[in-house]
Amino acid sequence: MKQARLNLSVSEAAETLKISLQNKGFTLFADIDHQANAASVDLAMPASRVLIFGNPVTGTKLMQKDIFMSLDLPLRLALVEKNGQTIFIHQTSEDYSNNYHIENHPVLEKIEGLFSTLISELS
Repeated sequence: MKQARLNLSVSEAAETLKISLQNKGFTLFADIDHQANAASVDLAMPASRVLIFGNPVTGTKLMQKDIFMSLDLPLRLALVEKNGQTIFIHQTSEDYSNNYHIENHPVLEKIEGLFSTLISELS
């Protein structure tokens, strides 16, 4: 897992990322707002959003190598507030390689590049 600190609020980062992902041709499957869900049952927690997104072409290529990878696809990223700071969290290609029988796959390199690009767009 990799983390990056951002100078945006969780909400600002989530909205920026949603537009960026859609502009890059990804399908946004879900935007889960954990803070809002907690509030709906009268519980409090810091801002926390998970974006679930993907591209069936690249995801399928990974699942063809190891169908168990379907547990982690579509891709996801988390934006959380901790101690007043927004943190971007995502799995790395090393995480995927360690958890599945997928090593040195070109799609993993693209995923790593995508997350780096998304973080740089928020900086």
